[in-house]
Amino acid sequence: MGNELTGGVLSAFMTSPIVTAAAIATLTIFSLLFGRFEIRLRRLRLIRDYIKTFPNTAHSFENAGINPSFEFVRSKYSADINLDLNRRDGMTEVDEQIAQIDATINATRAFGNTGDIRLLLGSLTYAVVIFAGFQLLFTNILCNAGQSPCGSSAWLSVFVLGGNAGTTSFAENPGLLWSAQNIATIASFAFVGAFASSIRYLVRALSVFDLQAFTFIRQAAVTTITVMVTIALYRAVPDPMSLIDSIRRGEPAILPAINPGVSFTWMLLALGFGLLPESAAHFALLRISPWTKWLKSTDDRFLTWTRIVPLDVIDGIDFFTRFRLEECGINEVQALATYNPIMLHIETPYGIYQAIDWIAQAQLCCVVGLDRFLLLRQFNIRTIFDLERAIIQDSPIRREDSAVIDKFDAFYAGILFAPNMALTGIQKESHAKFLITQDNVTKEVDAAEFANWGRSMFIDPKSATQAIEHVMMWIGDDLHVRRLRRLWNEISVRLGPDSVSLFTNERIELQSKALQAVLASSSKVR
Repeated sequence: MGNELTGGVLSAFMTSPIVTAAAIATLTIFSLLFGRFEIRLRRLRLIRDYIKTFPNTAHSFENAGINPSFEFVRSKYSADINLDLNRRDGMTEVDEQIAQIDATINATRAFGNTGDIRLLLGSLTYAVVIFAGFQLLFTNILCNAGQSPCGSSAWLSVFVLGGNAGTTSFAENPGLLWSAQNIATIASFAFVGAFASSIRYLVRALSVFDLQAFTFIRQAAVTTITVMVTIALYRAVPDPMSLIDSIRRGEPAILPAINPGVSFTWMLLALGFGLLPESAAHFALLRISPWTKWLKSTDDRFLTWTRIVPLDVIDGIDFFTRFRLEECGINEVQALATYNPIMLHIETPYGIYQAIDWIAQAQLCCVVGLDRFLLLRQFNIRTIFDLERAIIQDSPIRREDSAVIDKFDAFYAGILFAPNMALTGIQKESHAKFLITQDNVTKEVDAAEFANWGRSMFIDPKSATQAIEHVMMWIGDDLHVRRLRRLWNEISVRLGPDSVSLFTNERIELQSKALQAVLASSSKVR
């Protein structure tokens, strides 16, 4: 009996496109909503553990203020949960935050939250679109051969049968059925590509907890438009070579007596339009731009010097790590440099120290450029804070050491102010000239001569030190650097004075004896 029931269910799924399409649409929506619930719970627990480990980074005890970086992370995962919390007497700020997170975890349900209900309603449009798409994919015909007035429906008549030569009767013109079947095949390929693209987009939004009702509505609209435009293009030019031959001979295009089928080229085009709908549109606009002077063109003279910097240049990021970071919307170094380090730790499997190190490297790369960033790495400068510590001295310096440090600053000034390929390339491409004044005479020079002139203005080490420290002051006065610096300082305070430097042998010996004495006394008490 059980085998017959199972076989009947499987038979229904295999023979009924409606049941199969409905099951896929339901499973897709359910998986996304349930995945959102699991991601919320896991990351709320990570936030709670983070507060317990570094309480001073969530709430600074020195200035009695909440860290904005942490507050953004916490509110992101609890904004749509309604909580009515009353602070208990004697509860510290950190204990209150932990209590709020525990209450949020307890109030979070797989389905039933106010935000989840609104999200479910917003996903209905997307569910209807993928249901219709999979029904078309599994059916793969728009009309049955036995139906004579197949084009009676308005949308079928326009997108499938309208404009074909002959009558709408399949008995008199079987080419109409072939046309409908071919167009259904094209629509199926376009839908498969659009569905894969939409799932990739939704999963990426899910990974950063940015799955909203608008996200579903947007993907439903993009999928529908992509399929309709692909059908229209195929209806206009089903066989480009035959159309060109008909125009050359001055004869109207006629449906062939035998179904020519869908060409492999059109299958790839339909799949490509679905996978990259926006990119395909941008590519088309770019190709026709020479004939559309009324469209504002893009100044692409400096594309060679404005390329994005890949994440692979960061020490510690390989191909698989780069792929994981791209799921969070971090596609290049500038995006990593401006990312919230606490959020990067919570939303990825990487630790807080690793996140801070990557972002500090990215900030240095954005400030000095890729070539100088790689050069500085060879001279023991990896992060923005390494450069800050190397240039700016925040401790008293003896007079005899000051001269040596000034020479050291002049050494790094030679790297930071050196002309590079980007500077000379931009100057040559723009045909611009730099103006310098020598011997009361102003003249135009190229990039290399201008950089040498600028470096000669600070020829002595003392002037070079003052100049490069001035540069470092405004380099470090950036909101993203300030946020990272605050987090760096707060974690350093949490680690305590023992983390500042390695212990001497004498100190290790003293502390070992003290520890042994404490252990011995505790064993006697027991």
